[in-house]
Amino acid sequence: MKRLLVLCLSAFLAGTTFTASSQKPLIPNNTEAFKLFLETHGSYNEALSGEAERDRFLLNDLKVEATGTVTPWLSYAYRQVLCYRNDWVRANGFGSYIENAWVNFQLSEKFSVTAGKQDAAWGGFEYDEYPYRIYDYSDMNDWMDCYFTGIGVSYEPVETQEICLQVTNGNENRSKSPSFYNLGWNSSYLDEMLSLRYSVTAGQQAKGNWMWMVWGGQQVEAGKFLGYFDIMYTRGKMDPLGLLAEQFEPEDEESGAEIANTGYLSLVARLNYQIHPKWNLFVKGMYETASVYKTNNLFESGKYRTSWGYQGGVEFYPLGDDNLHLFITGTGRAYSLTERAKALDASVENTGRLSIGFVYKIPLF
Repeated sequence: MKRLLVLCLSAFLAGTTFTASSQKPLIPNNTEAFKLFLETHGSYNEALSGEAERDRFLLNDLKVEATGTVTPWLSYAYRQVLCYRNDWVRANGFGSYIENAWVNFQLSEKFSVTAGKQDAAWGGFEYDEYPYRIYDYSDMNDWMDCYFTGIGVSYEPVETQEICLQVTNGNENRSKSPSFYNLGWNSSYLDEMLSLRYSVTAGQQAKGNWMWMVWGGQQVEAGKFLGYFDIMYTRGKMDPLGLLAEQFEPEDEESGAEIANTGYLSLVARLNYQIHPKWNLFVKGMYETASVYKTNNLFESGKYRTSWGYQGGVEFYPLGDDNLHLFITGTGRAYSLTERAKALDASVENTGRLSIGFVYKIPLF
């Protein structure tokens, strides 16, 4: 693994050096034009319930990120995953995975355009938070794809208000482009004590098969306290999350029936308390449901699954910034299946674990 990492970084740096030198007259010689980071997240995990076969020592994430502001009106970002904790990426055999590869054009003080592979402009604060501070995502954010290729336009009528319009490929491997249409609204009030992140999304997963999402997040920051509460709802004919399809297998072997017309609701809340400039305490709770909103094939309409998630922990920032922090966290999930789910031989195991680890965004250049 170490040799592979060295080779990957060497190739990346070599390519970056060539590009920078070939374009030297166009790029100013300052530290803002090119910044390179290695993002790492490792942990020791002790299973308290379930997850008996989980590896104790894990390199959860390893990423290379390059960002820069070339001119006041042109910036860019590139982020590539070398080791990914997402099961979908691992299952599809990706040794590496590009999350971001975009350029941003600041057309004026109020308008900007972002083109390339980028984060979906969805609402909610769990989705918007720095990924390495999320030790376990809600089902909604864990199962939903969020890196798409397309174009986004941002308009800021005033400093505290932003409206985002984004058109992207819904899924680059399966559907025609473009197929996701997103409208976002971000705002802040009372000198940023209250912040809101809302979005509505329509996506065409396949011809004639649409999915819809409404996500909203509210955050309050007052002194040493910071807390947010997200409400997320998603529904679609082709099971937009894929969670229930995974629960009941993609296809029933005898009837050929696939689950469809599914809806998901997630409520997520987190509270942080900074007891010291270098120490942070947090608690987090999640309540989520998975349902079928219209009877199809073997699957009757109604709720199939409910899950409760709970987390708590301590974070220590020894350097006094966000680049490095150490953590101790406890996290768990409890599940409840309805009778209609049990009738289809569904089962799920409650989980819990204690984790000790580090997150370090290492500045390389």
